[in-house]
Amino acid sequence: MERKSRIIHIKLAFVVAVFFRAIMVNAVITALYVFGDSTIDVGNNNFLESNISKANFPPYGVDFPGGTPTGRFSNGFIGIDFFAQKLGFLQSPPTFISIVNDVQAYRGVNFASGGSGIFDATGAGSSISQNQQVRNFQEIRSRLTTGIGGLAAGIYLSRSIFIFSTGNNDIIRYYVTSGVQGQTLQDQFIVQLTNEFKNQLQTLYNLGARKFLVFGSGLIGCIPILRVTVPSGGCVEYINSLSRQFNSATLIALQELAANLSGFRYSFVNVFDFVSLVSSDPVTYGLTNIVSGCCGNYTGCKPNAAYCSNRDAYFYWDEAHPTQALFKKINEAAFQGSQYASPETIYQLAFV
Repeated sequence: MERKSRIIHIKLAFVVAVFFRAIMVNAVITALYVFGDSTIDVGNNNFLESNISKANFPPYGVDFPGGTPTGRFSNGFIGIDFFAQKLGFLQSPPTFISIVNDVQAYRGVNFASGGSGIFDATGAGSSISQNQQVRNFQEIRSRLTTGIGGLAAGIYLSRSIFIFSTGNNDIIRYYVTSGVQGQTLQDQFIVQLTNEFKNQLQTLYNLGARKFLVFGSGLIGCIPILRVTVPSGGCVEYINSLSRQFNSATLIALQELAANLSGFRYSFVNVFDFVSLVSSDPVTYGLTNIVSGCCGNYTGCKPNAAYCSNRDAYFYWDEAHPTQALFKKINEAAFQGSQYASPETIYQLAFV
């Protein structure tokens, strides 16, 4: 067993040594570290005992290579996969829970968990909270530092991108548990939520992170499972209002971190505005259905459920999550365009 462990560390040291020779010459992205909820989870929930929030069964993954259900909450690739591909990766880095040796983690790790939130209470018992995700990164960082030394690890992490898609479940939980609140209580919730998120970002900065990519909260009041609660079949506009408010507060928090922390860089992707535009003129974007889910409609995509054949024409895959087609459109709009990504585009954050 000791011999096997030595071999793994030797392999890791060799791979990273070769990699570092390359990055000293070329400013490349060394790794991707991914945090958040089901919009960015690629299978961590597969390993959890709870069955509440999982997507590891057909027809999930019907359009993934090989038609395999991987734990992604969509019919195929999700946004983190398309982003990773733009940077030369095959897809998202592996899930934290699936990693069995350090070599698997050297290009990054996905810590995200479907159903989780910024607050520990969100998704408790059925997901991995974002605070725990940050602690899981600390473990990876410790192993990296042990393997290649503190100085090399610092350079490595400073050239990595830390990616977030979060806050959605916290907002929905607040609405479900508290109902429609007055402006004062609403403001208090947003302040608490944003401060917790800001603390998580600062913790990662203190651990060596320098480049942050944050996908804002989307048009979550319009997901199919919430539309069914509205007699007219429309959106829950109160939730959309909370989403907009959280996005504005997050932008301020990022600006404050950048002003106070040396080397802190970020790109904020305004998912809300982009999906609002798509929803207002879906035909222009090749979509014919922006209301119901392709699989399970309003009730959820159950094992071996029937699903639509024209998936690329659907906004939603299931009762809450986008199709592969919409994930791709969001990524394309934000990667080099400054209209939906600021103050830097994703491309600038990665390569400039």
